[in-house]
Amino acid sequence: MSAIEDRPLNPPLNEVEEDRALLLRTHRNWRRSQQTGIREKVQSENEQTTQTTSPSPQDFFQIDLREADFRHQDLRNANFQEAYLPGANFEGANLRGANFQGANLRSVRFRGARLAWANFSQADLIWADFQQAELQETDFQHATLRGATFARAQIRGGNFFSSDCSWADFQDTDLYESDFQQANLNGTTFLNAQTDGANFQSCRGYHKPSPMDSSSHPGDPLFP
Repeated sequence: MSAIEDRPLNPPLNEVEEDRALLLRTHRNWRRSQQTGIREKVQSENEQTTQTTSPSPQDFFQIDLREADFRHQDLRNANFQEAYLPGANFEGANLRGANFQGANLRSVRFRGARLAWANFSQADLIWADFQQAELQETDFQHATLRGATFARAQIRGGNFFSSDCSWADFQDTDLYESDFQQANLNGTTFLNAQTDGANFQSCRGYHKPSPMDSSSHPGDPLFP
């Protein structure tokens, strides 16, 4: 009995068993590191996907990109402030919330573009093309829009305060609750435009026609 009692309960490992235990520990550590790497890779891929679906704002401040092609690009919240872009093409582009303040946009094509909440204040938009564009609550304060065309565009709540819209074309345009206070409307066309709730107070070049003139504009809400 004394011999059994003197035998240790946990005998020391021999060299082979020690090597085996070390190998197992090394393998477990390697497995942990591999799993961490996989998680990091998945996280990185998810971040890339997030960046693709929600792009960060792009900055084109004061850039010279005359006649550049931006057709159908995703440019939400992009900054084009004071950029030089005459003749550029933004047809079908997503420009919601974009900033074009003070930019040179002569003869630029925005046909079918999404421009809700965009800022065109003080921009040069002579001969610009906004046909069929989405312009909900877009800001055109103090902008130069001589000869620009907005035919069949959606401009609900647009802000044209003190803008130069002389000879612009708003035919068949939705101008519900848009603001044209103090705007220059010499030669401007509003044929068949929807102007319910629009504000034309103190406009230059806009005169309410006589009943005889209004009869020549059937269905035109601008000439009641």
